[in-house]
Amino acid sequence: MNWDAIGAIGETIGAAAVVISLLYLAVQIRGQNKQSRLSALHDMSRELREVTEIFATEDMTSIFVRANESYASITEPESVRLIIVITNFFRAWENAFLENRDGYLDTRVWAALSREYIRPMGAPSFQHIWKLRKQNYAADFCDYVDSLEKEEYITR
Repeated sequence: MNWDAIGAIGETIGAAAVVISLLYLAVQIRGQNKQSRLSALHDMSRELREVTEIFATEDMTSIFVRANESYASITEPESVRLIIVITNFFRAWENAFLENRDGYLDTRVWAALSREYIRPMGAPSFQHIWKLRKQNYAADFCDYVDSLEKEEYITR
């Protein structure tokens, strides 16, 4: 066997090793992308639960109901509390929107998750606070929220 043949065999083995390494890397990246999407879903679900659980407290529920009847009927400290809670809701919604926009949330998941965020926009208090604070959010998210058809927020 001459050196040229040995060199050709070595190059062939090296090329095969590179192809195998690239295939392995592709499989690893695909698995990592799937894990990233799953992690984003869990994060979005957790954020939604945390922000909506606050509305389940008796005190916040009372503020929310009274603010929807007449925003002027709640006190200044109650207004501050409601603004904080609702802006946290908007921030969680914006995060989900951005995760979907950037491809980290499956579109079916986004469709279901977004309905949970859209419904409260029918409440007068949400609409009022959105007008007060929407300048604090990404422009494309604001455009999205403003384009939504508002439905009546039904509690019974």
